[in-house]
Amino acid sequence: MLKCCIIIPCYNEHSRILADDFITFLNNHSDFSFVFVDDGSDDDTSSVLEKLSNQHDRISCYRLDQNKGKAEAVRYGINQSIQKNEFEYYGFIDADLAIPLEELERLRIVLIKNDTIEFVYSSKNTKLNSELEMKFKRLFVGRVLSKMVEWSLKINIYDTQCGCKMMTKQIAKIAFKDQFISSWLFDIEIFWRLINAFDRNYIAKKTKEIPLQKLFNRGSSKVRITDLIKLPLEFLRIHRFYKNSAYKN
Repeated sequence: MLKCCIIIPCYNEHSRILADDFITFLNNHSDFSFVFVDDGSDDDTSSVLEKLSNQHDRISCYRLDQNKGKAEAVRYGINQSIQKNEFEYYGFIDADLAIPLEELERLRIVLIKNDTIEFVYSSKNTKLNSELEMKFKRLFVGRVLSKMVEWSLKINIYDTQCGCKMMTKQIAKIAFKDQFISSWLFDIEIFWRLINAFDRNYIAKKTKEIPLQKLFNRGSSKVRITDLIKLPLEFLRIHRFYKNSAYKN
C-alpha cells in the first residue's frame, strides 16, 4: 500500500491541537502517518504531542531545541522521515486544522490516480468556492503574492501559500534538501527549486492545484503587520537568489 507521511509543524500550539481529529483520521485512513515537529515551543506543546504520539502507532514527534520557523520545522520532519524509507508520499498541513484533514485525502487521490502528477497543492480559491471562510488580510496577501509569483516565476498558480501540499518522495528530496531563505514564503521557494531542477513546463505538466472544499478560521491570524511590511523585501531576496541560478539541485 502506498503510504503518506504528513508533517505538522507546531509552535506554541498546545491549546489548538485537536487531538481527537488526528486520531479519528488515522483510524479511518490506514495509509497515512503523522509526524509532528515542535519548533522550540515555550508552552506545553511538547507534552501535548508526547501524549498524542502515545495514543497511536502512526504518530511520531520531533522537537527542535529552538524556534527556527515553519520552513525549517517542515524540512526537518520530511528529511527525518525520508531516512526511514517507509513512505511514497510526503506532505504538510498546519496544526490548527484550519484546513481540515480530509483535504489530504483529496490530494492523495489525485496523486495515485494520475501517473504523470508528482506534486499536488491545495488552493484557497474563493472564485471556485465562495463558501471558503477567508479573512480580508489573508485574502489580500494571497492575491498580492499571486501577482508577484506570476511576475517572478512566470507560472500561473492562484495560491502558492496554502499550507496543504503533498508530493512524491523524489520531489520531496529536491524541494527540502537545503535550508530555505524564508520561513514564511518557503512555499514559493519550493516552486523555484522545481523550476531549476526541471523547467517551467514541469509545473504545468507534473503538478496540480486543487481548490479547497473547506477552510475554517481558527482564531487570530499569525500574519503580523511587520510581516506585511517585510513581504516585498523577502520576496525580492528569493527572486534574486533563484533567478540568478545561485541555487541548483
